[in-house]
Amino acid sequence: MNPAKRTPSGLGILLIFFSLLFAVVGCEKGTLGLKGGSISGTVLDSRTLVGISGVNITAVTGEGETRSSKFTTTDSRGNYHISDMRAGEWSLSFDKFGYNPIYGDDNSTASVKVVVVNNEHRTVPEVRLVQNFTNQYIVIKGLLKDARNGTVITYGTVQFIFGTQAFNNRLPSEFQSGFSVPAQTGPLPITIKVAGYDTYTTTLPDGVTDRDLGVIQLQPQTYKIVGVWKDVPGWVFRDNPTATIVAYAGNRVVATTAAQLQAQSFELTGIPMGTSVSVECTIKGYRMNGPMPIVPNSDFQGVVYQSFSLKTNFAPIMRDVRVVVTGQSLTNNDRVGAYCNETGTVWPTTIVTGGTFGFGVPRVIDLGINQVPTGYTLSFTGYIVDQGRTGTVQVQINDDGADPQIVTIPVS
Repeated sequence: MNPAKRTPSGLGILLIFFSLLFAVVGCEKGTLGLKGGSISGTVLDSRTLVGISGVNITAVTGEGETRSSKFTTTDSRGNYHISDMRAGEWSLSFDKFGYNPIYGDDNSTASVKVVVVNNEHRTVPEVRLVQNFTNQYIVIKGLLKDARNGTVITYGTVQFIFGTQAFNNRLPSEFQSGFSVPAQTGPLPITIKVAGYDTYTTTLPDGVTDRDLGVIQLQPQTYKIVGVWKDVPGWVFRDNPTATIVAYAGNRVVATTAAQLQAQSFELTGIPMGTSVSVECTIKGYRMNGPMPIVPNSDFQGVVYQSFSLKTNFAPIMRDVRVVVTGQSLTNNDRVGAYCNETGTVWPTTIVTGGTFGFGVPRVIDLGINQVPTGYTLSFTGYIVDQGRTGTVQVQINDDGADPQIVTIPVS
C-alpha cells in the first residue's frame, strides 16, 4: 500500500517564504545577517572652496540585474551622507545646474569611486565643481567724480568696457544704476573713457558676483600754456617784478601762476583739455591792453606757446613828473635841461633869465612836467649846457596820486 502524500501546511509555507526573503535581503546587504556600509563627503566650489548646497549625487554599483542605485542631495554646507549600501565598489556622480565637474586624479575630481564594506563608514575625499556662468549676468556700478574738485561728473559721453562687453555713448549717470554684463570666472578687465578725462582702467579678480566699485576719481585731461616774455624794458628786467597770471574760462578761474620776468617764461598748467581761455596778467607799472585769448587747436599736443609783449600787449602806467634843477652857479642865459636815463624822456632845455642871483643862494629852475612809467626806480640827469655841469639822481616813481611827483636834480 502506497504511503499517503503529505501536503505542506500553511505555517510551513510562511516559514519557507520568510526564509527566502531574509536570504535575499542578506544578499542585498552584502552578507546574510550583516548590516550594509555608509559613506559621507563634501562638495566644494572650486573657486571659493565653499560648500555647494543642492548638488544631486547618484551612487551606482553593479550591472544589469545586479545594478543598484542610491540618491541624495548635499545640505546647506555641501555635505552629504548615504547609508545602507551593499558591499562592493560604487561610482559616485555629482550634478547641479550652473556647475561643471572637474576631472582629475586627486581631490579635485567630480566623479569618484569608493569601496563600501559592510558595517563600516567611509569618508569620500572632497569633491570640487567649477561654476558655469553661461547665460548668467552680473551688475557692475559706481560713481564717477572729477579728481580735481571732487564733483560728480554729469556731462560728456562715456564708453564703458567690461571684459569684451562695450557700452558706447553712455551718460556718466548710467553708471550709478549699473550695467548688466556676462559673468565670468577669470579676471575681468574694466576700461572707462570719459571725454576730457584720462582713461581709467582696473581689473577685477573675477566677474562672478555683482560689484559696486564705489567712487572712481577721474583725472581731467589738461593742457598747459607756456608764456614767453617779450620786449621787457631794461629797468623792468633789472627790477625783476613778479607777474601774476590767471586763465579764465568764462568767469571761472581754471589756472593761475606767478612768475618773475627774469625767468623769461611761465607756465599755466591744468587747463581742461579743449577749453578756450582768456589770460590776464598783472605786472607792476603796467596795464594789460586786454585779455589774451587762447584757443587750442584740435590737433595740438597739450602745450600752447604764446608770446606776451610788454610793448604790444601791455601799456605802462604813466605819471606826471616835474623836474627841478638846482645849482649855485647858475647865471643868466645858462641853458638848463634834463632827461630820464632809462626811458629817454627829455625835459626841454630852458634858458635862465631874470637878472643876477644873490651869492650863496641856491638857484632853482623848474623844467616843467613830463610823463614816465611808474612803479620802478629811474635815474634822472640834469645838466647846464654852457657850464658843462651835470647831476644825476635815482628816484622811485610812485603811482600814488594825481599831482605830479617832483624830482629835484642838484647840478654842481
